[in-house]
Amino acid sequence: MLEKFFSHENKLTRHLASLVTVLVLIVAINNIWDLFSRFGWVSPAPTQEHTVTVSSDGKVTVSPDTARIQASVVTDGQTADEVQQKNTEIMNKVIEYVKSVGVDARDIKTTSYNLYPKYDYINGRQVPAGFSLTQGAEIKVRDLKKAGELITGVVARGANQVQGVEFFVDDPDKFRMEARRQAFDKAKAKAKELAKLAGVRLGDVVTFSESYSGQPPVYFEKAYSSLGIGGGGAAPDVQSGSQEITISVSVVFEIR
Repeated sequence: MLEKFFSHENKLTRHLASLVTVLVLIVAINNIWDLFSRFGWVSPAPTQEHTVTVSSDGKVTVSPDTARIQASVVTDGQTADEVQQKNTEIMNKVIEYVKSVGVDARDIKTTSYNLYPKYDYINGRQVPAGFSLTQGAEIKVRDLKKAGELITGVVARGANQVQGVEFFVDDPDKFRMEARRQAFDKAKAKAKELAKLAGVRLGDVVTFSESYSGQPPVYFEKAYSSLGIGGGGAAPDVQSGSQEITISVSVVFEIR
């Protein structure tokens, strides 16, 4: 009986020793993992966080400070050389005028140069009818007071297609910063109010994100073609209007 008792006791002791050893290993591994995570060698063990997420917008209304005008010269002729020469002469006059009114050469850019044959259809047959060349230029105007005058001037010098004028803010980043500041201030105020109502304390920011929503450029909805505009015609009255720059933020706060 004694042998059986001591034999059973030894087995129980061995089981308890094994269990204690496993528990010690678990604690040791957990401590080592925490130590490694502090040095960034491993990712910390995920913990359940108590957070609140708030969203808010910041909005700034701005007046455009730059205009973009698309002007084209379209010429037709019997040969490719003829239309190229004629088109180049007219476009050079247009560019010279644009520079003469104070537009910097860096703000003038050729956007298209399309030369293609033309055909007539006679008795069901395709008959060559010469060539057509369209050369387009983009003109950036920083003095908005000159926009209407410039439209009239380029048409008077031979540009026979002028698309709608686009007004925009050339450097919107400074306005986005202001909208962003407004959005974060509103988000913080909202989070504090929610924490107060819920009876909890607001902690640090856990994470945040933002999205940008800019209103599209303002257009002067009118296009000119070779219909008699220019010469001594009065400059069109173009209005730049205003635009809204909006920043939306989503901020996650810790709550305690």
